[in-house]
Amino acid sequence: MFWAVEFIGAQFLGRCATLASILAILWATAILAIRPTSWTRPVRQVLARQLMFTCVDAAFVGVRFGAAVGVLIIVQAALWIDALGITTDIIMPILWKAIVRELAPLLACLVVIGRSGIAISTELATMVVGGEVEVLDAQGIDPMTCLVMPRIISVVVSVFCLAIIIATSMVVTGYAIGWGMDAIRDSWSTFLDGIVSQFNSLDLLFFVPKTIIAGAFAGAICCIDGLNVRGTMTDVPRVSSRSGIRALTAVFAVSAVLSVLIYGRLLVFKIM
Repeated sequence: MFWAVEFIGAQFLGRCATLASILAILWATAILAIRPTSWTRPVRQVLARQLMFTCVDAAFVGVRFGAAVGVLIIVQAALWIDALGITTDIIMPILWKAIVRELAPLLACLVVIGRSGIAISTELATMVVGGEVEVLDAQGIDPMTCLVMPRIISVVVSVFCLAIIIATSMVVTGYAIGWGMDAIRDSWSTFLDGIVSQFNSLDLLFFVPKTIIAGAFAGAICCIDGLNVRGTMTDVPRVSSRSGIRALTAVFAVSAVLSVLIYGRLLVFKIM
């Protein structure tokens, strides 16, 4: 019995230490980002390249993801409409809230982590194993400013932008397929006006922090795992795959915590 308590306590302390390290690196990133002296030309170049790979190159991937999920959603909506005998006026606001509050931010995080998060941890781990980080440090170049800060910022910006792209793709594709299936009979202007009328400040209050905080945690975890690699080049793939799983876990945890804080609900249960 004692060993079980000891194991649980060790796991809890380990999670607390991990959370502390993530918050510390995010705080350092924020402090460095607001300092004009941090944005030297090499740092700006790293940020530009990372944004190009993480956001711009992934835009079409986000459109494809949004289109595929939009088709799935409208097919399910058509089944609900037929089974329950309801109209699109009832079901579409529910789907819109699910897209904005849950699906679009989560899909954006999946795209960024799958395409770029693992690549970031792999790149940093390779630099550590190859001694490049030590060389930068020996030259008086802060690895936190040059390597970590621009990558975390690029992940945050990319998640936010891709979430908007995915949400738009889901709505447009969902309407096109729904109109073709005769599940949606309203015109595009009427359909769009109905969606806009359902948008409220609570949706924005959830969408913005969820994308920003989830992206920040994902970027920080990938950077931390990449820089903390110990061993040879053969350990790099293991660290990279682990960072992807840890980043995804953090994204879902952040989503759950924000749901409780903003809506006061855990799944369907009201939190007093």
